[in-house]
Amino acid sequence: MAGESNLGLRRRRNEDNFCCFIPPKRDNALSVVADGVGGHADGGIASLVCCRDLSEAFRDWPQNKTMPIEDTANFLRNTIKAINKKIFDRNYFEQVKRPMSTTIVSAVFSRETVLLASAGDSRMYEFHPDNGLVQLTTDHSFSAEFAREHGFLPPGLKVSKNLIARAVGPRSDLEPEIHILPRRRESRFLLCSDGVSGFVSSELLADIISEAENPRQAVGQIMRSVLLTGARDNITALAVFPDFE
Repeated sequence: MAGESNLGLRRRRNEDNFCCFIPPKRDNALSVVADGVGGHADGGIASLVCCRDLSEAFRDWPQNKTMPIEDTANFLRNTIKAINKKIFDRNYFEQVKRPMSTTIVSAVFSRETVLLASAGDSRMYEFHPDNGLVQLTTDHSFSAEFAREHGFLPPGLKVSKNLIARAVGPRSDLEPEIHILPRRRESRFLLCSDGVSGFVSSELLADIISEAENPRQAVGQIMRSVLLTGARDNITALAVFPDFE
């Protein structure tokens, strides 16, 4: 695994955070990308709390090789819900006018499965030689939710793609979206903020991920590609090549 986060060329501060963690003597790994919602108070703190608390909980989570996948799903769901309550309570007690919040995409990789949880518009992709690049997460933005419900987005409907319908922190309760997927041997994965997905085409991402010799090279090429577009947002990319040795 390899990750990188960059301020970009237009923003004054970086509100993105990420983490990747392989605990000693464990046969699974955690990866997280969190994007503090732009324009909200202390979005960078919210994204940092997500990464810190999730990685600490994963480190301390007792696990053995026979742990059912449903237990892993419940771990991710319950931990993210607890982080949501923690950030919501801080917003409530401090009475901030615009509550701090963050998107999140997180995944636990084991030998047989990939389990992902998300809220917001940060994304996770899988690249496999048989299928190309496939987006695994759902965008929880108002424009995407409208399009899913009605099958189209009217040209005259001015709904910004940056208006997030589901995120960590702004409401008292949050139900992250959970997916359990089989792990295929030749798959490679990318977790990223919308500073990547919003400015680099899926075709270019597929080329970079498929041709990279290792995760570090893939992340470096992705960052360079976004910077060349003008990088109007913070940029965070985390590449996971489970079979890379």
